Amino acid sequence: MTIQKGHTVTASTKTNAEVVRDIVSKRIGSLQANYLANRPAGVAGLARLRRGVGKPAGSVPDILEYTLAAEFVGDPTDDEATALEVAAHIAMTLYATHQQSQPRRMHEKGRRFGQAVRGLAPDKGKDTAVSRRFALLGSADELDELTHHLRGMVQLMRGARISLDYGLLAAQLVRWQEPGGPTIVRRVWGRDFHAVTSTKNPTS
Repeated sequence: MTIQKGHTVTASTKTNAEVVRDIVSKRIGSLQANYLANRPAGVAGLARLRRGVGKPAGSVPDILEYTLAAEFVGDPTDDEATALEVAAHIAMTLYATHQQSQPRRMHEKGRRFGQAVRGLAPDKGKDTAVSRRFALLGSADELDELTHHLRGMVQLMRGARISLDYGLLAAQLVRWQEPGGPTIVRRVWGRDFHAVTSTKNPTS
C-alpha cells in the first residue's frame, strides 16, 4: 500500500493523529447511534463500509462519504492516499465489521486497543492463541500485514463483545505510518496489554 505523510499541521492546530481521531470518532458515533436504533442510515452505512474491509483506501467510491474528509487531503493533485485517509478507511471498515449484528456499542471512547486485547486474554502472561496473535501484530512490518492481523483481532473482539475506541485506533494508525511510528505504537499497545499505562495523552 503506497501512502504519503498526508496533511501538514502547524503547532497551533491539531496534530494529524488528533484530526483523524476526532473526525472518525464523531462519524462512528453517529453511525453507531443510528445502527443501534435500527435506522436505515446506520444499517445501510455499516453494510457499505464492510465492503471496504481489506481494500485500499479510496478504492470503494460507495464509502467515501464516511472515510474521506477535506482535512485528510494533502496535495489534491496527488493520486496517492494520505496517511490520514488510510487510517480513517481502516478504522471505519474495521468498526463496521466489529459492530455487525451486535446489540450494544462496539465503539467505546477510552477503550484502548491493548486493553481490549487484554480482555480477550486475561492470562496475558501465558502462551495463548490471543497472545500469539498479539505478538504477530507487534512484528508486522507492512501496513497491509498489520491490517490483516487487526482484522482477525477485531473479529475475536466481536465474538466476545469487547468494545474498542476506533477514534484512538485511527490516530494510532496515523502514527504507525510516521517515521519511527511502528515502534511507538507497539510500545503503547504493549503497555496497555500488560496494564502499564497512562491516560494523560488520548492520542497515544
